[in-house]
Amino acid sequence: MSSQFSHWSRFWLPPLIWMLVISLFSTDHFSGQQTSRFIGPLLRFFMPEVAEATISTIQFFIRKTGHLTEYALLFVFWYRAFQRHAEAPLKEWKRTHGVYSLAICIAYAVTDEWHQTWTSHRVGSPLDVTLDSAGAAAAMLWIRWRSMIRKDK
Repeated sequence: MSSQFSHWSRFWLPPLIWMLVISLFSTDHFSGQQTSRFIGPLLRFFMPEVAEATISTIQFFIRKTGHLTEYALLFVFWYRAFQRHAEAPLKEWKRTHGVYSLAICIAYAVTDEWHQTWTSHRVGSPLDVTLDSAGAAAAMLWIRWRSMIRKDK
């Protein structure tokens, strides 16, 4: 029993925990208004001569890059779980696992943005769903590309 749980937890728990982390990022505590309180001063510390408008633009790009990154990681965690569950080597590309992982990421991006419409300092954004989906798709393409390179060796 414990070995089954250990096997399950090693592969299925990481994507579930990461989804929880993404949910936490979707709360009011991580809204642009809140995160700018520490990102802005940090940027000003390293770039004191930069105009406020530029600082705001940099903050915007940092936040949007976060969308790409968090969903790329979510894709990797789900893909790894599917591969390990099927006892397939990680080096070997499995299209079905990629499609399942991408579908989960996109569905979660939609529900995450919908969740944000219910918070007081956030808004759900189709642009953010697109960025989230692009992050997951980029991770999928990267894994596929790596498997092709390894196959050629």
